[in-house]
Amino acid sequence: MESLKEAVYSKELSVIELIDIGFRLFCKNIKTILLGVLLLGIPLSLLLTIIQFRLMGFYDFVMKLDPAQIATIPTAQLHEQMKSVMVYQILAMAIDVFLVPIFVIGVAKATKWRLEGKEKGYRRVFADAMLFEPILVKVGIVYLACVVLGAFLFFPFVYLSVVWCFYIFCIGLGKRKGLDALGHSHMLVRGRWWKTLGYIFMMMLVTMLGNMALRVVFQGVLHVVSVNDTVIFAMNVCYACTSYFMHGLYVSMMTIFFLNRESGLFGMQALQEEETVLE
Repeated sequence: MESLKEAVYSKELSVIELIDIGFRLFCKNIKTILLGVLLLGIPLSLLLTIIQFRLMGFYDFVMKLDPAQIATIPTAQLHEQMKSVMVYQILAMAIDVFLVPIFVIGVAKATKWRLEGKEKGYRRVFADAMLFEPILVKVGIVYLACVVLGAFLFFPFVYLSVVWCFYIFCIGLGKRKGLDALGHSHMLVRGRWWKTLGYIFMMMLVTMLGNMALRVVFQGVLHVVSVNDTVIFAMNVCYACTSYFMHGLYVSMMTIFFLNRESGLFGMQALQEEETVLE
């Protein structure tokens, strides 16, 4: 592990090296990531699946109507349905922005500690991550507002997503206490926007391939079991949980990316922690 630590903190890594080191640390932290899935992935998966089913119910209702039928629906009822859709969409985004970062910080901390050969009780990483929730909410509100506004135009959305890709790591690992996490993430990306986008694309591609393999497995299961709404709901929850597990791989790689970029540009000061060494 010492050679991996030296590589991360001594030179700029290629995307292949980032993926390789991130994958190795992901394998080392599988138990910790599974704990995160149990504590956070399952309840969040239940919430997101319920929201998804409510939205699908509305979309199915609309798709079954022809234009003449839509015209006969009272305007107040349509407005109420659209309001419900907006509420569910905002809830889904809020889960991603305010709650999923707890899982991200927990996995990021475990990855950093494993890289540095340090121990602080890996079962505590998610409890420690929850302490960042007030900061995550404050910064997340600004992040969500800007990204939602940027989503109306494709390029601002992509630009902001890349510029602020490190903000959660800046909070959880870089000791940033507020909106300066967004500004510091921008500093880490400045002058390397295209390179950062390329690295993120490659890491997302690796994660997506893993998710695709899991989807094939779940689709195979659906073909051999008796399918009803309850089974479909349960399978969607299970698939969402496994997606969180694969998200742990992406977070592991992004953690190495952040540590490498932060230490290379700004040194180790913000990354120092006091922990006992593994025996």
